[in-house]
Amino acid sequence: MTRRLTLAGTTLLIAFALLFALMLPAPSAKAAPAGLPTAIYYPLPPKATADQLSMKSQRKLGKIRSWAEKIIGDKMDQPSGLNEIQVVSAHHIRKVFRKSLGKAAWRSAIRISWRESRLLPYVVNDENKNKTMDWGLFQLNDGGTLQFTGNEPSPAVLHPRKNASAARYLVRTNGWAPWGGML
Repeated sequence: MTRRLTLAGTTLLIAFALLFALMLPAPSAKAAPAGLPTAIYYPLPPKATADQLSMKSQRKLGKIRSWAEKIIGDKMDQPSGLNEIQVVSAHHIRKVFRKSLGKAAWRSAIRISWRESRLLPYVVNDENKNKTMDWGLFQLNDGGTLQFTGNEPSPAVLHPRKNASAARYLVRTNGWAPWGGML
């Protein structure tokens, strides 16, 4: 099914984007991590740090850290390894991908999220030539992939589990094509 935007629909979409921009908390001006384009960093979303997880999930973070660092392997450009936020993001990706799509999908999702956002859930890239923005762990684009999953740009899209769930939906419906294939 193809969707067509009318002039009224396009105007409504622009008005929504402007309204949304006014509702967002002020982004910070942090420098982008190595390997990422210039980006906007919003405040941390809920469940992005270990102390916001259940005790059961917190106990798993050590293993998840070693698994994720092994999966990323030679692409790891942080000499000290993954930080707490990155490990928690890997935990959310594991919960979303591994249970429903299997171990290979989880491994590919970790690699893709590393390439796209360095496993940082609060990254928003605003450097696209077509004036669209890429959101969260999987850098879901507000010009296409984000709406395809039924979500609209909002701070909720930066929640690690919600961003991973949207990415899983895309993988189920389109395969790994939005990220150039499975890694």
